[in-house]
Amino acid sequence: MNRMLAGCLMAAMCAMPAIASAAKPAPKTLARGELPAGFAIGTASPSLALQVEVVDGKVSASAPAGDGPGNLRAARSGDAIQTTLMVSSTLPVSIKFELYVSTDGETFTYTSSCGVTPGISSFEMWERPVTHFAMGNPRVLPAGRMACD
Repeated sequence: MNRMLAGCLMAAMCAMPAIASAAKPAPKTLARGELPAGFAIGTASPSLALQVEVVDGKVSASAPAGDGPGNLRAARSGDAIQTTLMVSSTLPVSIKFELYVSTDGETFTYTSSCGVTPGISSFEMWERPVTHFAMGNPRVLPAGRMACD
C-alpha cells in the first residue's frame, strides 16, 4: 500500500509504502504467468510502456507498447535502498492504472498507484529495491478526481 508523501516536486504525485494494519487486506500477489493479459511487464529501465486508445472519454484499447514509445510510460531509478518509478502520459485525459511490483521478476505484488494527469508526472517510491513492474488496466479518471489507490 502507498500513502502520499509531503513535499513532492511541482505538484507531482508521490507514493510510499505504508505499514500494513490489521484493518487492511493483505496485498494481492500473483506469479508472473497469472498477471492479466495486456499488462506491460519489465524492469522499466529504460522504460515500460502501454499504448492506450481513448474514445469518447473511455479507454477503448490498451496493449504493451513493446519497443514503441507508448503514451503511458514508466521509468525506474534508484539503488539498493530505494526505488522510484516515474510515470508519465501524453494522453489528453487523466489516467489510472494497476501496478504490480517484484523483486525477482517472477512473483508480483499489487501496489497502489496514483493517477497521471496530462503534463504532470507521477512518482511512486518504495524503501526497497524493486526490479520488475507490471502495469496495465488503464482507465480514464473523472475530471477533477485524482485517485491514489
